[in-house]
Amino acid sequence: MNDLTDPNLWNKIASYDFDDPQAEAPFSVRLARENGWTPGRAKAAIDQYRRFIYLVCISDDVLSPSPDIDKVWHLHLTYTKDYWKRFCDETLGQEVHHYPSRGASESQGALRDAYARTLELLSEEFGEAPVAAVWPGVDARELAVVTGALGPGSAVLPAAEIVFGIALILVVIGVSLLWSLGLIGKEIGVGLCVAGLIAAASLLPIRRWRRRRSGASDSGGCGGGGSSSDGGDGGGCGGGD
Repeated sequence: MNDLTDPNLWNKIASYDFDDPQAEAPFSVRLARENGWTPGRAKAAIDQYRRFIYLVCISDDVLSPSPDIDKVWHLHLTYTKDYWKRFCDETLGQEVHHYPSRGASESQGALRDAYARTLELLSEEFGEAPVAAVWPGVDARELAVVTGALGPGSAVLPAAEIVFGIALILVVIGVSLLWSLGLIGKEIGVGLCVAGLIAAASLLPIRRWRRRRSGASDSGGCGGGGSSSDGGDGGGCGGGD
């Protein structure tokens, strides 16, 4: 390992214990369970999360975590007292804020540059290449961010179309059956088909609106964060859920 810019800070971060020995489900156990990870992957992500936070504290650059590290950060933020008091205040000596993404389009440009700079700074500060399992290359990470932001959401629209198709088929079959049995006339049958078509189609704009709203506020990735020069608040740039 290289001569670190702030070895005292790194020693504090390195000795920070995430797991409460008295907890029924310690932090690392929860992290692995909630993400379907092995204990080894959770440990590796936590170790690299330490490095990322250290870089945020010593650098004036806008930095961005990998998807795995962002998951560690998200979980850590839910431990509000531990994160803000024991970690930020007592260990780091500054606040490190998480800035969610404003949308998937940010996987280009500034976000890509921030992540590339993070990888570069990791190598410079620690004297070794970033762990590939936790820190994918820029292109691979960009794909992961886009998939995380749009992958689950993109299933919403096809699902709505499937529901629309099924509903329309059921309406047509039902009306045809009633018509064939002589229970309704042609005019009523046509009216029911039109009404069914309108009702089924109403599912699509509702789901599209939900998707647009979700994409505007809940996308994964990173929307640019502050740095340690931003009013002394530390820095950091992270993805939203």
